[in-house]
Amino acid sequence: MTLVLLAPLIAAVVIAGAAVGLRVQGRRQQQLVGRVVVPVDPGTADSSPSVLFFTGEACTICHTAQRPALETLAAALRDQVAVREIDIAREPELARRYRVMSLPTTIVLDHAGEVTAINTGFASAERLRDQLSRVAAVPIAAA
Repeated sequence: MTLVLLAPLIAAVVIAGAAVGLRVQGRRQQQLVGRVVVPVDPGTADSSPSVLFFTGEACTICHTAQRPALETLAAALRDQVAVREIDIAREPELARRYRVMSLPTTIVLDHAGEVTAINTGFASAERLRDQLSRVAAVPIAAA
């Protein structure tokens, strides 16, 4: 009987612990803003910003919402922005470097590879466009 009474308390403690852990991780990830995590090869650098889209095979929101939003954005911006999709199962080291702990995660980089914005969870095309317009050499207009 006491176990039944303690179950909600135990669940609340576990949920609170997870929430604290995610908050701490989010702060650690935000410390990446303004840093070049993976240096850009000078021979391949261009003047356009880019978006790293971290995804996974089992991430439903990645496939049903984030990917279509990025496809819409990429189609509207054509050659102004590079979008790179990164499967965390295939490139776990890259996910560790960017401290990706939840999916989807999108990271906006400037032309030098410096982190300018991090979006944990779904980021709309409009939000990404706004973030990209802050770092683009050529202004990015809404489609």
